Parts: sequence; structure tokens; C-alpha cells
Amino acid sequence: MASFVIQLASTRYAAREARAQIRKRLAEVIPASTLWDLLTVVTELVTNAVRHGYGGTVRIKLIVSASGRVSGEVENDGYARVEPLDPPTSSGGLGLHIVGAIADRWRVLSGSSTRVRFELSPP
Repeated sequence: MASFVIQLASTRYAAREARAQIRKRLAEVIPASTLWDLLTVVTELVTNAVRHGYGGTVRIKLIVSASGRVSGEVENDGYARVEPLDPPTSSGGLGLHIVGAIADRWRVLSGSSTRVRFELSPP
């Protein structure tokens, strides 16, 4: 089992840095297809946190079980409404639809910050 937290400044580079750190830590731990799914989900959620959140920090928490199941959470220090645009527009709104198509489950937890939890199963 692997478990770790990545904390990043909420900048336009946050998603790229998140992908690099996740690849470094999990490339040899989970199947490549699960890794690509994880990188896609995290990219979409971190991008949303940076674009729509009001906080200065984005945190990513990941847990990989012995069976290869990934549980994760992306959180920002601010509060933003999180819901898919239906239908997506030419200027955006596709990200959460992508998350929904890839993740086995996902949900939004609100409070003093915005958190999106997700789960991915190995193939």
C-alpha cells in the first residue's frame, strides 16, 4: 500500500507538477492504464481547483491499496461550487464529465474548503 500527500501552489503549473510527482511515485506501483486514468482525473481536478477555487494551495491525497485500487482527493483552500456543466460549452465544462467517465465513483465534499474525492479500480 502507498499513501502520500502532494501540496502545490495554486498556479497554472500545478497540474503539470502533480502529474510529475505522481508518475515518480506510482509508475512502478500501479498498472500503466490505471496510472494514465489517475493522471487524467488529477489533471482535471487540479485544473478546476486552480481556475475556479479561491485558495492559494492545492492538496492531492492518494492511497493505493494492495489490490491496486486508488482512492484520491483534490482539495483547495478556497470554496468553489463544483458541478458538471450540462451540456459542456465551447469555453469549458468538460472536465467533470471526463472525471465521471473515468472514475468508478466521485463526489464533492464542501466545508471550509472544496474537496473532490474519487476512486479508480485497476483493470
